Amino acid sequence: MILNLNRFMKVRCINNTGKSIRQYEYKSLKKEQLGRFGATEYTQFGLEIGKEFLVMGMLFGEGALDYLIDDGGYISAYPYPLFEIIDNKIPSFWYYKAFCCADEKYPYREAVWGYYELVFDDMHYEQLVDVEKVACQIYFKRKMELEQEFSLDK
Repeated sequence: MILNLNRFMKVRCINNTGKSIRQYEYKSLKKEQLGRFGATEYTQFGLEIGKEFLVMGMLFGEGALDYLIDDGGYISAYPYPLFEIIDNKIPSFWYYKAFCCADEKYPYREAVWGYYELVFDDMHYEQLVDVEKVACQIYFKRKMELEQEFSLDK
C-alpha cells in the first residue's frame, strides 16, 4: 500500500453576506455594528456562492477564524462561516505559530497556520492586504506549489 502524504484544504462558499454570519456572533449586535468577523449585517463579501477555493492559510484572532484565499487574483482572509469544508486535509508544507503576547501591529492575532512566509514573516500578511507585488508573488508561488502537489496526488 502506498501512503499518500499529499494534502490540501479546500472550501466552498455557501454564504457571502454579513447578515448570514450574524448567528455566529457571541452577542446581539445592531445591524451597523462590526462583529467579531469584522462585518456589519450590511457587509457584502463579493464571493460567488458555490465557488471552491484552496485555503492558503488560516488566521485566528478574537475568537474568529478566517481562511486566506484568493478570488480572481484578489487575496483576502474571509470568515469561516462563509464556507463549508470540502477537504479538511492540511497541506504538507504548512506551519503554525501561536502568539502569546499582544503584537502592537496586530493585537487581535492569536494564531496563524499556513505557508512559511505567512507564519514567520510578521509583515507578509499586511503586505498581502496592501497588495504589495512581492508578497502577492510569494502567495501565488506557494499556491502553485500546492496545486502541483495536488495534481501529483491524482
